[in-house]
Amino acid sequence: MKIFIIVVLALVAYSPSAEAGNHCPCCNKWTRFYNRDKPTILGDIELLSDHRKENPGQICAAPEVVHARRITGSHREVVSIAPTYGFVCFNYLQPDGQCEDYKVRYCCSYLYPSCPSGYRWTRYYNRDRPTGTGDYETLSLINKEYPYARVCTDPIAIDVRVTRTNRPYYTSGENVCLVPNLGFTCVDAQQTDKQCQDYKIRFCCPNNH
Repeated sequence: MKIFIIVVLALVAYSPSAEAGNHCPCCNKWTRFYNRDKPTILGDIELLSDHRKENPGQICAAPEVVHARRITGSHREVVSIAPTYGFVCFNYLQPDGQCEDYKVRYCCSYLYPSCPSGYRWTRYYNRDRPTGTGDYETLSLINKEYPYARVCTDPIAIDVRVTRTNRPYYTSGENVCLVPNLGFTCVDAQQTDKQCQDYKIRFCCPNNH
């Protein structure tokens, strides 16, 4: 299994300034950091499958981002990282023949949104079609275009669905960004086929709004 991982994951150069978490403003629901392995004979192996086995129920079904953070050392290293697999650093790929120690966490935001007691879901909005540069269902634009049915300014959750299928956004497999108090965006240029699907969105707002 460990030999296979190095084949399917992209090799990247890791440095502290390139940490994934520093470039992921669209996630606000991280797991805790996990550090199950120390850099021994092979290297530092932080696999998602191992983290799930050792921490049952703590990691979502489909992490969107994995964030690796170095615990020791300061120089650049060649590592493999992907949210569906986790993180690996092999000693033999490093100039000095030794990996540093890393810890990782996973982004698990809004896969299964809920609206708690004291709040309510708004209706679904679909202000934009995926033309031009993408599909933009942002809170500011929705409030501007629907002035008589304004969404609250502080929603605590959002529910985004593919308009055609009414299924959750993550079933589309597209690269998207969603944050409750900002809304949802899908940029054509970030998709494999350069074309976003059409999405609709609703917000979880206080009952007294």
